[in-house]
Amino acid sequence: MTAGHDRPGGLRVVNLRLWIPLLLVGVTLLRLALLAWSERESYFDQLGEFTDRTAHAQLLHVRRDMEDLLRERGGIGLEGELSELGLDPLVRHAALVDDAGTVMAATRFEWKGHAAAGMLPGYPEALAAEARRSRRERLVLDGTRDHLVAVAPVTLALRPGEMRSRRIGLLVIDYDLLPLRAEAWRHSLRYATIFGGMMVAMMLVLIALGHRFILLPVRALSEGMSRIGRGDFTVAAAFRGRGEFKELGDALADMAGALQAGRARLEESEARFRHLSDAATEAIFIHDGGTIVDANAAAARLVGLSQEALKGHDIYALVAEHDRARKRTLTEQGIEGSWALDFLDADGQVVPTEVNVRQWQVGDRPLRVLAAHDLRERLAAEAEIRQLSNFDPLTGLPNRRLLLERVAHAVDDVDGGDRHASLATFNLDSFNVINESLGMAAGDAVLRAVAMRLSGALRHGQMLARVDGDTFAVLLPDLDAAIGPASEQASRSVEELLGQLAEPLELNGQILHLSAGAGLVMIPNDSRDPAELLREAETAMHQSKLAADSRVRFFAHDLQEAAAARLTLRTDLKQAIVARDQLLLHFQPQIDAQDQLRGVEALVRWHHPTRGMIPPGDFIGEAEASGLIVPLGNWVMEEAVACMRRCEKDLELHALAMAVNVSPRQFREPDFVPRVEDLLARLGDCTLSLEIELTESVAAEDLEATLEKMQLLRRHGVKLALDDFGTGYSSLSYLKRLPIDTLKIDRSFVMDIDAPTPRPGLGKRPAALIEAIIAMAHQLDMQVLAEGVETPAQHAHLLRAGCDIFQGFLFSRPLAEDALHAWVRQRHQA
Repeated sequence: MTAGHDRPGGLRVVNLRLWIPLLLVGVTLLRLALLAWSERESYFDQLGEFTDRTAHAQLLHVRRDMEDLLRERGGIGLEGELSELGLDPLVRHAALVDDAGTVMAATRFEWKGHAAAGMLPGYPEALAAEARRSRRERLVLDGTRDHLVAVAPVTLALRPGEMRSRRIGLLVIDYDLLPLRAEAWRHSLRYATIFGGMMVAMMLVLIALGHRFILLPVRALSEGMSRIGRGDFTVAAAFRGRGEFKELGDALADMAGALQAGRARLEESEARFRHLSDAATEAIFIHDGGTIVDANAAAARLVGLSQEALKGHDIYALVAEHDRARKRTLTEQGIEGSWALDFLDADGQVVPTEVNVRQWQVGDRPLRVLAAHDLRERLAAEAEIRQLSNFDPLTGLPNRRLLLERVAHAVDDVDGGDRHASLATFNLDSFNVINESLGMAAGDAVLRAVAMRLSGALRHGQMLARVDGDTFAVLLPDLDAAIGPASEQASRSVEELLGQLAEPLELNGQILHLSAGAGLVMIPNDSRDPAELLREAETAMHQSKLAADSRVRFFAHDLQEAAAARLTLRTDLKQAIVARDQLLLHFQPQIDAQDQLRGVEALVRWHHPTRGMIPPGDFIGEAEASGLIVPLGNWVMEEAVACMRRCEKDLELHALAMAVNVSPRQFREPDFVPRVEDLLARLGDCTLSLEIELTESVAAEDLEATLEKMQLLRRHGVKLALDDFGTGYSSLSYLKRLPIDTLKIDRSFVMDIDAPTPRPGLGKRPAALIEAIIAMAHQLDMQVLAEGVETPAQHAHLLRAGCDIFQGFLFSRPLAEDALHAWVRQRHQA
């Protein structure tokens, strides 16, 4: 078992799997070392015994035999004695040296008769001298104990006449002890091998026993504690027998049982808490510094995530971004209480809630409990209540109550007098016939269709409401400050809505044609009460329905007359377009810098049967507002093309341009280009060209679509002119991109071009602006036409500035076609 992290005062532990084998190996090595030391000592004892007994006995025995041979035989047989001694494997050599130091006999024959000191290897002279002096044998081991030298005094044979020999020789025997050491090493090696094998076997047995009775119990205890740590209390280590491990196993089993019982009680308690928590309608989150540690089923339903997925999730990621910083601050400051908080569900939708937050300390961690009450149902119910109280359930439009609230706000807004507002009501004509003939369901469908169609036609800030039955009201805020223009704006807005209403409506395969009479009251008025203003608008509406003329009736008499005059004018203009016998074209010549006729501009005129000639300024605006400008413009273009054919035939004119004004609404019609193509096809190979004059407002709405149409017209040979330059947007970005041939300077610039100083309030000198416009147009490869040239001074100034074409009373007023022909002939004759 390995040691864990050291703690102060803790017990030091080791890894038994490592240390038990190491201990056994250490014991074995120590035993082998002791064995080696014992063998060494035994070898030394053996050497001592060999020296003291074997070698000493052998030395004495050989000395005795040699003395006998010297005394009895006179030395005969010494070589045989020494030769027999030389057969001993331990004897390196042996020799008998006389008293003069000469070898008398030796184990090697060639040494005989020679001085012993020179012939015997390692002859021990000091030892020999000591043996002669003491007349005692001497045995000496060398330092390595591999070599033993034995020396013994030998009484030599009598010489003639001697009664007793006094001469002493030396027996020298040199022993080689290496064979003895080798034998001892072999003996020790055999013993060590046997001992080592026994020790290894014993170590293996001990390791097996240690693994069986120590490591396995320890591992079982460790695994049991690990399982307990993981929460598995059902499997505990089982031990048999006696001892400490049995006691530890029993203690572990008791602890597992106690923990299992405790966990069962805890799970039961937690299950009760979980059931109570999941039964709660409020979403409950428990988080630690923003990390969710638990959540109930209502919390999972609130954000659209599972309870398991919520655990470990960042709670700030579930809070709407606009509340995230505030939520983090409240958490960091540990603030408790109740407040509104917006969550985000899994689809990223905002979930409004009201939360109650509490915090408690668990150890060193502050945990926060957040109980969130989902407000969606309550808000939806409140919205439904508001919808029911403020909106019509059939059409979804604001009802009378909400309308009157908005009228009250409009009255307050216009109290300063800088703006006007208006309230209008209109009632469908003969709506009861639809209910009676097609049924109430069809009538409801008609009301819904009317509400949808008119809602789509409203402008910014306007409000459409269903007042009652088939009666609708529209509030028109933010009108002009002057009562006249404001009344005109209001009247036209209501008329546009009535025009949308008059469009055919298909219902169940039937085409219905609806109409309505409308009444209108201006705000501010003598009345400030919203309900009174609504009654006044309804009174004017009833007057319109009684008159049965589908006109917008004003509650004020003088404004009513103005609206009636405009409606009469519109009705007469519509009849004139259909009849085509009251409209005519006048043509104003356009002269170039060389005083040559460059072209003519077609101008529409209306000769009313009772009112006489009506100026274009009196009916063109009404045509634009009512949509009649499209059929009127189509008629003008057709008549202009017919005039071109007649001019080419009667006057033999060539390379002239017929300029025709086209309104933005007419230009945006889907069939405009095909209609022009059809007119050009009628001209055939006519040498006169058609020039279409447009204003900058055409490009302002949809530049790309405008460019596409212009390019198509250019490919068919149509020239393009930009009219009234300088009075509208005058955007250089449009001017750079539009394929314009001619730039027309508005008459408001030309009329003061010859003035030495600008008029008061005029601003910059007009001549400087005109010169800049001409220079810019020439840089963009455009010709410049000046309108309203009435004096020679204006003409001369424009010529000096580089203007290309001129149009105005200086040359000719707009002429009828016959008068134009006469003017051209007169000019040619001159």
